Amino acid sequence: MNSSSLSLVVRDVRKSFRTPQGERLEVLRGASFAVEAGEMVAVMGASGAGKTTLLHVVGGLEEADGGDCFLGDFNITRARSFELARFRNEQVGFVFQFHHLLPDLTAAENVALPLLINRTPLKEASKRASLALERVRLLERAEHRVAELSGGEQQRVAVARALVREPQLVLADEPTGNLDTEVGDEIGAMLASYCHERGAALLIATHNQRLAALCDRILRLEHGRIEIN
Repeated sequence: MNSSSLSLVVRDVRKSFRTPQGERLEVLRGASFAVEAGEMVAVMGASGAGKTTLLHVVGGLEEADGGDCFLGDFNITRARSFELARFRNEQVGFVFQFHHLLPDLTAAENVALPLLINRTPLKEASKRASLALERVRLLERAEHRVAELSGGEQQRVAVARALVREPQLVLADEPTGNLDTEVGDEIGAMLASYCHERGAALLIATHNQRLAALCDRILRLEHGRIEIN
């Protein structure tokens, strides 16, 4: 994949699940849209509309039933498992509603972990983790363990971890869902800053109107399809 700025293109993506009763539940029924490099786009919709499923398909975490997702010329939906693993490791930053930090590690160690898994030398990984924590204004808390951080600080560490590899695609699933308004605004501003400065495509699933207002565009997911506001 090209290391320059890349656009995300989603074409006619479909995804269904089987209910415990054996019925087929269609979640995505031909979702299509694009996110340009350097663009921050919100996906809104009712709970259960399929926003999380959409992000998981785009991020290569779940397999689509049909359709295509491209980041640049890389076809996410048709890639083999080892290609998807490399894609997620090198090109995608995930931010979730729950931070999923490792409690026994410090903030810096949590942020450096994706680099170390990718066999980045410890010295370089530590330096890049410090830069990522500085970006989210949390460098002074680098050596604190997760339990010593507030909820807002924990989510800022999670954002730093998602951005430490400088991904071309950032997927955020309700990243401010558990935060108060002030901290939520800070998280949104940090994501917007990264997106616009680094030319990354950023897709956010959210119910938060304030966060959506920070985005360049808002998409609405209804009945398994994307409606453009």
